[in-house]
Amino acid sequence: MSACGRQPLFAVKTGKMGATNSRNLCGAKGGKRNFGGDGDGDGDADGCYEKVTYTTAENADVRVNANAYSGGVLLRDGRVVLVPYKSKCIAIFNPATNFLSTIAGAPGGGAYSGGVLLPDGRVVFVPNNATTIGIFDPATNAYSVVAGAPGGAAYYGGAAYYGGVLLSDGRVVFVPHCANAIGIFNPATNEYSTVAGAPGDMAYMGGVRLPDGRVVFIPCNAKNIGLFDPATNEYSTVAGAPGDMAYMGGVLLPDGRVVFVPCNAKAINIFNPATNAYSTITGPQGRYTYANGVLLRDGRVAFIPGCSKMVGILDTRTATSTYSEIPAVPCEWAYDGGMLLADGRILLFPWKAPSFGILSLSDEKARARALARVEAVKEELIAAAWHPKRMSDWCLDDDERRELAEMGLC
Repeated sequence: MSACGRQPLFAVKTGKMGATNSRNLCGAKGGKRNFGGDGDGDGDADGCYEKVTYTTAENADVRVNANAYSGGVLLRDGRVVLVPYKSKCIAIFNPATNFLSTIAGAPGGGAYSGGVLLPDGRVVFVPNNATTIGIFDPATNAYSVVAGAPGGAAYYGGAAYYGGVLLSDGRVVFVPHCANAIGIFNPATNEYSTVAGAPGDMAYMGGVRLPDGRVVFIPCNAKNIGLFDPATNEYSTVAGAPGDMAYMGGVLLPDGRVVFVPCNAKAINIFNPATNAYSTITGPQGRYTYANGVLLRDGRVAFIPGCSKMVGILDTRTATSTYSEIPAVPCEWAYDGGMLLADGRILLFPWKAPSFGILSLSDEKARARALARVEAVKEELIAAAWHPKRMSDWCLDDDERRELAEMGLC
């Protein structure tokens, strides 16, 4: 970012991936590709979103520096606070106007990774390399810090925490990455404390709060799934994760299970915390493929591209889960995570891309099927309500009934 302050994002570019000779920010040309099963033989991937509209917002005078932000927080008014990683500005993106506001004061240097929205509307920045906990109030644009975080330099590999989770009592759990202790921050008192036991060595990346109040830590290098119970301050593990930066972020499903987003893993892990059992389905076959995921409105899960040009779509709504891929972004390492906006689009956080990305997913086949079902139901309702055979008993007189009987309609 060349300067801090309110900056318009001009020259909005929109392109449908797969369109012939479509240009993108990396200068590559698109070409149609289909993935997944094609049960009806029409060349489209059944059970997958069929069209992705990819949009970038750029201004020649305002370009996002590489690794500027790491994570974002959706505010109640629909705006997004971008968590400053290397940037020395806090950014607020308004998807309704395509305006980016920036507020100076962040320390930079890989300071924070992930954020949490507090009940009072403030945002907590999770300390990564910073030795402070960041607090931002979007109502006043005030940024303050609370000392006490260990900082990345305290651990081999750096990056103390990666992601945070809001507890039901208002406290915030910091997910241990290289830290060998779980961080707990109480914003009501500004007190920071720890619970020992985390393995360190880039163990976890991201966490998910379960309906019962426990927190699942998503295994990155750890060969176990981490579980933290804030009611008892107990940390436990479930064996079975593959390690080697397997997963990056998780998504809570409506049925209480947790999807682990594959980074280096070649399988998608679906963890059931009620039984401590997990299942896998075949996933992407690349390295550093995805960086977090989001739960879409229809219950499917979208995996955000990392070192991939694809968006992954996981459908767990039936007894047999399915996974498919569709072309989405123009180049590898363009983005690092994203979030679902209030209008259903996905905001992509720039990693090496010079701008924010926005994805709009559409499923034309599903829409057509839904419209066909609506029309069929309408016809059935009309037939049930107005057909002479249904109406004759209660709205026709005797002469009209005899006339219809002679015509064979009654």
